[in-house]
Amino acid sequence: MVQNSDIVYSATQHIDRLMRRVVLLMFGAGVLAVLAIWHMEAVDGTIDAIDRIGYPAMVAVFSASLVALWRFPGVLDYVRWIGFLSITLVLLVELWYQMRSPGPLLGNYNALTIGNWLPLCYTMAFFMLATRHAFMAAAAILAFFAYCTLMRSGAGTQYAAQDRSLMINTLISHAVLVVSLTGMVWLKHVVTVQGEQATRLNLLAATDPLTGLANRRLTLQLLDQLARDARLDLAPVAMLCDLDHFKHVNDGWGHAMGDQVLVAVANALRASTRDADTVARWGGEEFLIVLPVTREIEIIELAERLRARVEALQVADRHQCPVPVTLSIGIARLAANETGSSWLKRADEALYRAKNDGRNCCRVAEPPEA
Repeated sequence: MVQNSDIVYSATQHIDRLMRRVVLLMFGAGVLAVLAIWHMEAVDGTIDAIDRIGYPAMVAVFSASLVALWRFPGVLDYVRWIGFLSITLVLLVELWYQMRSPGPLLGNYNALTIGNWLPLCYTMAFFMLATRHAFMAAAAILAFFAYCTLMRSGAGTQYAAQDRSLMINTLISHAVLVVSLTGMVWLKHVVTVQGEQATRLNLLAATDPLTGLANRRLTLQLLDQLARDARLDLAPVAMLCDLDHFKHVNDGWGHAMGDQVLVAVANALRASTRDADTVARWGGEEFLIVLPVTREIEIIELAERLRARVEALQVADRHQCPVPVTLSIGIARLAANETGSSWLKRADEALYRAKNDGRNCCRVAEPPEA
């Protein structure tokens, strides 16, 4: 069981790793696709002056981006922008060139191809860029497409009837695609926000607000689970810890100092345990440490190390007067066929003996009665 402070999973890192793999696949497929189209148009004789510059440039950019992203994962954001801009700029320059060329559009292979490929730019924008940047980029592409459509008439290049219908339908379909992608991104944002709120609520329900440790509710579930699933050769250990004379701290230095002591002790316990262990605030000045897998010879050694770590804490008031902090610990290893409540009761009895034996010490619980 990880520490409660580590419950929040770094989703951003996971998404970046996933995005890096997807972008690598996209650019690899992009290189093959550009080479295939380049070869096909060269064979068919449909390649033009813009293509002779654009295709080699795209292959070079994609190949360089592949190498850069493979060797330097941190350049993901730059590579995403480079990939989007390289494809978009080549297509928009081609669009400008074709719309200014005389002759009908309907039978023009390159003009039709541009209309078919521009949706890729919208999709790449919403997939590879931040939401605000994606919407601005898609709106700019759509506006440029509309301008080129209107500019054709202004340049004295007349539309055929079929051309006009083709361009109007293409423009409308592009606008619908941008609106649809915007709606999908908005829906994703809503779902993400709701998921984050649910995660925060779950975290608050399982966390002590003062120390950031697991709370009693979460730890009770853990104890019951370990009692059901534990193997005899790897029986977990519970350490119930109590701050000695903590009431004197609150009465003598105030509750603010008492909270400071609790936070300092929580940090000390967390720093002295393993990632697999759970440190919880059990209540008031009590802490519970659950060790899922611990060898017999390590139990007392760990408990003494925790006790000494707390005793060595340098906690002082505003006048730099030291505040004494010591810890009593009751230790219980889970026995065969024992319930979580019985296991915890034995740890509490061991803690009671540590208190009676002068405090600032560790005591091991007796095995349960047969």
